[in-house]
Amino acid sequence: MIIALIIVLMVCLVLTIQYSIFLPPVKGLPILMYHKVSSNVNDDLTISVQNLENQFKYLSNNGYVCLPFSKVFELQSANIPERSFVLTFDDAYLNNLEYLYPLLKKYNFHATIMLPVGFLGKVNVWDKGSEPLMNYQQLLSMESQYVNFGLHTYGHISLKNSSFTDIAADIEKCKQELNSNKIPFLPILAYPYGSYPKEKDKKKKFFELLEQTGIVYGLRIGNQINKWPLKNRYEVKRIDMKGTDSFWAFKTKLTKGRVKIF
Repeated sequence: MIIALIIVLMVCLVLTIQYSIFLPPVKGLPILMYHKVSSNVNDDLTISVQNLENQFKYLSNNGYVCLPFSKVFELQSANIPERSFVLTFDDAYLNNLEYLYPLLKKYNFHATIMLPVGFLGKVNVWDKGSEPLMNYQQLLSMESQYVNFGLHTYGHISLKNSSFTDIAADIEKCKQELNSNKIPFLPILAYPYGSYPKEKDKKKKFFELLEQTGIVYGLRIGNQINKWPLKNRYEVKRIDMKGTDSFWAFKTKLTKGRVKIF
């Protein structure tokens, strides 16, 4: 009897640590962060189209509301619909057009794709990779009903390790190039690698710089659900969705932000 009780307690402890199973759902706005979509590959940065559709189907069948990021601007301090979430995809991979876009149309969802502007039409050299990114024509082929765009810097740079002068120049270059190619975009900056200055004085100056350059929201990682209304618009948290996540892990992240509590 005692051994059985110990086993049950150990299982409960493991489930609590691994999946936060006994912790209540967190109220607020989960912003989900993805990267690549593949026909059959699942890894830290890639989710298979089948797994992504399983997630979309769950969201659709369980009353979740996919908010376009533009709605975050509009609602501000107003109440958001219950079970709201936001989809973001970093790096504008060509596979997003091939696999993600049809799913967005099928489920009437909306995603914001974060553009590393200097690499559009090229490949992901910052990862020493050879994955093609969409070009301007391909970006424009997607309807705004399902997709809009944000910034992911021009050179996919680490904002933590860049000078403020370089950051300002990078953002300006993004805006000029997108405007000249008639690509509409929201004044959102997703921080590459999730990095940005954390030291108090530098962080304050960094946020002031973003405001001066016209950026309204800055997106980090954080793996937490954002309390609503958003407390700090330059530290908006996103949840890193991995292709290796189990379906249980996906549902845990959706309602609690992170899988492991330690």
